[in-house]
Amino acid sequence: MALTALDLAPDDDYFVSSFSGNGNNCIKVANPAPHRTYVAVCDSKLDNGPAFAVRPEVWNTFVASLT
Repeated sequence: MALTALDLAPDDDYFVSSFSGNGNNCIKVANPAPHRTYVAVCDSKLDNGPAFAVRPEVWNTFVASLT
């Protein structure tokens, strides 16, 4: 089963990642919330397109590797 962005988090929980730059290659991220124990990630150009979820520690390791 393919998950969509809205399956993982409400639209207003997402923000455009600061690592996306100024181009059209943006991702949106929804950080963990009290009812969610994962970070949701999706394409900013697809309102309710495919998405995936990762554990916060995995996301933090990924972000740290970008700097």
